Amino acid sequence: MATPSSQKIDWSPQNWPRHFYRFFTSFKLATVVLVLMTVVTLLGTLGQVEHGLHAAKEKYFHSFFFTDKIFGVPVVLPGGLILMIVLFLNMTLGAIVKVRKRWKGAGLLISHIGMLMLLAGGFVTWAFSTDGYMALYPGMSSNRVESYREWQLEILPLSKDGVAEKAWIYPAENLETMRSDEQRIIHAESLPFDVVINGYSPNATPIPTSAPMAAGVTGKEIDGFKLSPQKPSKEAEQNLPGCFLEIRPRDGGAPIEAMLWAGSYRFDPREKPMPFTFKIGDQLYGAILMKKSWTVPFTVKLDEFIFERHPGIMTARNYESRVTRFEEGQPEKPLEIKMNEPMRHAGFTFFQESFGPSGSQPGDEMFSQFAVANNPADQWPLYSLIVTGVGLGVHFLIMLVNFTTRSRQRHAKTPASL
Repeated sequence: MATPSSQKIDWSPQNWPRHFYRFFTSFKLATVVLVLMTVVTLLGTLGQVEHGLHAAKEKYFHSFFFTDKIFGVPVVLPGGLILMIVLFLNMTLGAIVKVRKRWKGAGLLISHIGMLMLLAGGFVTWAFSTDGYMALYPGMSSNRVESYREWQLEILPLSKDGVAEKAWIYPAENLETMRSDEQRIIHAESLPFDVVINGYSPNATPIPTSAPMAAGVTGKEIDGFKLSPQKPSKEAEQNLPGCFLEIRPRDGGAPIEAMLWAGSYRFDPREKPMPFTFKIGDQLYGAILMKKSWTVPFTVKLDEFIFERHPGIMTARNYESRVTRFEEGQPEKPLEIKMNEPMRHAGFTFFQESFGPSGSQPGDEMFSQFAVANNPADQWPLYSLIVTGVGLGVHFLIMLVNFTTRSRQRHAKTPASL
């Protein structure tokens, strides 16, 4: 007679759902996933030293699979994203669907629901959240948020006074996929010319052709400069992209060439971007690499920026902002944004992040910089911890009641000593 372990597994198509169900409800699978998550977390933490925070996060935690070296041997490992998905399925099917429903297990069931909320919140944050910053001097107001890392190409029709009208945008998502040796010809219906992008580099610097290092730089020379690609910075926010731009008029006019570099972009809230300007017919245009930006449904005005230093040194002891929020149809609302007290409104969270300009001395006027996040799952970690805590509390009470009941029953059965 064959034992259960010696029986062959029936892999016929009609049994596949059952096999998948057994696989995803396996306790062994949960153990393997947790071990792999520990390994990925260790590699991701160490990888921040070499790649920087953003790059390490993208490689190790926002990927399905990644390649890394362990003791000098290249290995392919599952990324944090797929591990979280598998763990979510395992906990949903194994800990909630498959488990036998008893009142004694109610607390653990509630706790597992809280942990599932935490995993789901992480996925929602990865898929739907956006983050950027807003910098203001006292008296300035804005409703525009800029990206830390994403750059886009903008072609701006300019009025006779040099005022920009609605821009044509080549999005950051497309620029980021370009190779340094690639040429892209873009035919825009709204423009009377074709836009040609050459030699885009996510981090570059222009160098004069007279410099000795220019001899080793390939590529075009424009106005006595070449664009030298640089190794991407560990901190992606510090990268300054550059490219060669060619404007090809469709009426047969001579093409116009330019070198665009993000170093000409404004990093002080009061500075205005300086685009490369050119004329097609009677219309003046500007071309510039700009940070990707978007608007929030209200306006923030910085009324006062409070900056305090430690006595005798330049290190900041405290900095906070007093702002007024303006919203159509709503009264003005004065608020304070502090380091541990953000402003939350309309799905957006404003954190007190930084200040500038760098090298400011006591008495200099300074700007305040806010980190702006739009995360639908912003409060989910808090809610999940509350649900998990309630579940553990219920489980503790059930165990306490069971222990008390059993103790009374044992004492009742024990005959009184003489």
